[in-house]
Order: sequence, then C-alpha cells, then structure tokens
Amino acid sequence: MPMQQTVASIRCSTFIRTLVIVGMACTLSACGVVYTIVKSESKLDRLAVPMTKAEVIEQIGRPDRVLRDDGRLLVWEYSLTARKQWLYELAFCPISVWVGGCIFYPFTNLAAEHQREYPHHIVLVNDELCAWGTPSAILQRRRACASSGTAALGFGGMRGRPEPVVAGAGPINRDTIDRYRTMAVMLFDDAPGAEGSGSRVAGMVTTLLLDLDVNMVERTELDEVFKEQVVQLKHADDAEVLKVGKLVGAQAIVVGEVQQWERIEGEQISRVSLALRMIDVESGVVLFNGEGYGSDATVDDPEGLARVIAHRILARFGSQTGLLGSGRIGVNWELQESAGARYYLVRELRGGLPAEKAGLKVGDRVVACNGIALATVTSDREAKRLCRVESGQTLKLAVRRAGMPLELSVVAETRPGL
Repeated sequence: MPMQQTVASIRCSTFIRTLVIVGMACTLSACGVVYTIVKSESKLDRLAVPMTKAEVIEQIGRPDRVLRDDGRLLVWEYSLTARKQWLYELAFCPISVWVGGCIFYPFTNLAAEHQREYPHHIVLVNDELCAWGTPSAILQRRRACASSGTAALGFGGMRGRPEPVVAGAGPINRDTIDRYRTMAVMLFDDAPGAEGSGSRVAGMVTTLLLDLDVNMVERTELDEVFKEQVVQLKHADDAEVLKVGKLVGAQAIVVGEVQQWERIEGEQISRVSLALRMIDVESGVVLFNGEGYGSDATVDDPEGLARVIAHRILARFGSQTGLLGSGRIGVNWELQESAGARYYLVRELRGGLPAEKAGLKVGDRVVACNGIALATVTSDREAKRLCRVESGQTLKLAVRRAGMPLELSVVAETRPGL
C-alpha cells in the first residue's frame, strides 16, 4: 500500500511539473508576442494635432531617448516594432520555446534575419506636438517645426505655424443661443478625390460643439432616421435634412462640404478648404455660416490642418454666442463636485500662457471666478460662462491648494483666429 501511494505521488508530482513547464514555456514564448504588440508602431496612430507633451506621454509612453531639447524644440526617439512583427513572433513560438522563449529575446531577429525595432521620432515645439514618424519621413516637417514653432490648437492657437484664413458670421448670438440646445451634424460632402473626408470633418465639428456644451444627436440615431425616411445620407437636400433634424429633436442642423483635401507630395504641403452652415430646423434660416482654407508643411495628413480650420471657425461661433470668450488663459480644467460643492479641478496648463504665468498649478481647485462661487452653478455651460474671459480682461480666481485659500489674477490674451 505505501508503495502504491509513493508511485501515485510521484506521478502526481511529475504531472504538476509538466504542467508548470508547459505553462512557463507558453508564457515565455508569448512574451515576444506581447512585447511586439506593446512596442508596435501602430500606437503612433493615437497621436493627433493638437496634442500637448503630457498628452503624448499619456498616449504612447515616455521616449527611449531624447535626441534634442533646447528649451523650445524637443525631439524624442522611440524604438518601435513593425505593425505585423507580432505575427513573426507567433510563428516562431514553437521554436523560441526551446531556446528560452523571450529570455534570449529576440530570437526572431536571428531566425528571420530582419530587424526587430526601428527608430521613430516625435517632434514637439514649445511642448506641443508638431510631427512624428520615421526619421527620413519627417525630415522636411522637422525642419518646418524647427523654423516655425507651434502651440496648442484646441480652442487655443498655434504660435508660428501658418494660420488658416477663416471667416464666420450669422444672426445667432448670446441672446438666441439658448434656443438651440440640441444640434445634429450631417455628413459633409467629400472633397474631390478624397472619399471619407466629409465624415472626418463632420466628426471633428461634432466633437468641437460638444466641447462648447451643445447637446449633439448621435450619429447612429441620425443614420436610423435617414433609413426610415428612405433618404440618402449623402447629397440630401436642405428640406430633407431639416425634416430629419426635427425628427431627432434637434433645433438646428449643421451641413457642410470639404472643398479641398490633398497632400501635394512634390511640394511637401497639405491643403484643406471647407465650409459649414448652421440652420434653424423650423424656419430654415441660416444661423451661422463659416468657411476656411489653409496650407501647412508641418503635417503629413490634411486631417491635422482640417482640425485647425474647424477649430478656428467654431471659435468664432463660440465667441459670437458667448459659449467661448475672446480671451484665453491656457488652462484645461474639469468641473467636479465634492460634499455638494462644485469646483474646477486644474488638469493641465499650457506652457507660457497666462494661467501658468499667474501661478496656477495642476491639481489646484478653482472655487470661484470673479468673486462668484462655482458652488452656485447647475451645469457645465453655466460654469464656463461664469469663468469666461474676454481678451485683455482680468479673471480673478479663488483657489484652494492643499486646503489653503489663494487668490490669483490672470490677464487673458487674445484667442488665435479671432
């Protein structure tokens, strides 16, 4: 009996060891796959203009090397694997297990005789993203970044980069904007030879209007209504889209077109031109008409330039309707509530802009603007209006930092594009 128990115990131990060995082998071999997925150049797809230094780090992590940092121009290097490198790792898993998996990684460099990682550069000027890609691909844009410089886009601005030409006007104003709490953005017409450009710009406009605290009808809801009405989503006339706007509960619709969307490779320059109209769904009156065009040698995709133009147009709309002040202080804050009291939590500060110069810090709690407590507001829109500031005006902030009260005065600078 003891002999049988010993044999059973040995078999059990052998089985467990085998499971452990197989598990370790699978885990080790998977390390190469996981590593190449984490380090894949595809994560650069998360980058977009506008984006700050902090946002770049948040999206793709810290660089492997700093190639240049002169206080204005910052060049980072990331060693990244090819997009489909993980397929090589997966294919060689059965072999790499027997040579130690990823302990002696990268095994596939030897087996497949190809390079595992390649350098990619990120270029920032004044802590704002300007260009990214392989060194050879962004050489021209890197020079343009170095010579011109850039700053945050957003509803902020770009210092030194070519400013697009933008216009925007219409009867909608501070007194009438509250009639249009919900809007719907239709698909814009594509530029010639640039399929999908209209939907990309429509997405940008939707996001920017959301930033202005306008309620937006979701795209899926619009699609469903278009289908029910047997109306073509593209190239529908104004009467049809006004009808759809009413059905989805919008008081205004936004329609538009992308007239130009191209990258001139020989000249290494992007060109974009677009226009939009905001229409009252009941009366058919055009409330706001905006258009803009521009060219930029610092981006390899017209999308970045299109975003700048859309920002500039809607900055004019926001200023005209009082949803946005004509001044900026360079702060990204979020309305929060604690113990029944609302306040703005400072998330990010734009380098060299008035809020940072005045001494505001990330993590500060702004509890009042110009002597009026944020505890009294009932919505994000009301809070933004309370803390809105015009160009050249002083915004007085009541701040709590680590529980201690602090008073700061910030003089707003003119918002670019206005």
